[in-house]
Amino acid sequence: MPIKQVFAYYDWQRHQAFDGFKYCPFCQARLVLVESGQQPRPTCPSCGFVQYKNPLPAVSILIANNNKVLLGKRNSSPGKGQWAIPSGYIEFNDDFISTAIQETKEETGLEVEIKSILNVISSFFSPSFHFLVIYVEAHIVAGEPVAGDDLDEVKWFPVSGPLPEMAFQEDIDMLDMHARKELVGLPIDSRYACQSIKETGYGQ
Repeated sequence: MPIKQVFAYYDWQRHQAFDGFKYCPFCQARLVLVESGQQPRPTCPSCGFVQYKNPLPAVSILIANNNKVLLGKRNSSPGKGQWAIPSGYIEFNDDFISTAIQETKEETGLEVEIKSILNVISSFFSPSFHFLVIYVEAHIVAGEPVAGDDLDEVKWFPVSGPLPEMAFQEDIDMLDMHARKELVGLPIDSRYACQSIKETGYGQ
């Protein structure tokens, strides 16, 4: 199947809700909508602050072993009660490789080595959730799967299926391509594959 990199669960181009600030976080003046970059943006008429609404950056970690893939049952929105590839938000002061290692440890109890970048996708899940997700492949270094953080349960499923009720279509597509051996990953900088970039000198 051809690789897919944009997933839409609703018509985001016609329903661009903006649930931003009502008042300026710097001078407390009431924000007004001003056309900027071909769309209206909350803007402060006093100090000029403009609130931009950007996608939420996240990383998803595909962990396969002996023709099985590790999935987690989510305990929060979006996709609460459904299954997904382990994932997490990338914080402003962190990098995606460190995030992948940390989120895997927090959600599954596993220590992993990040092997490759598999895909980058835009996911328009709802007016409140627009994700930019980096999919990476990881190999287990140590530990046993134990659910933690945003997951109620972790479990191995056959790569070829059947899969449980999945939260995200993009996960289904990625697992299908993995089962068909159609994924060709971009190598990860080996200096950071098993540890935080912060521990290795901030990318220097």
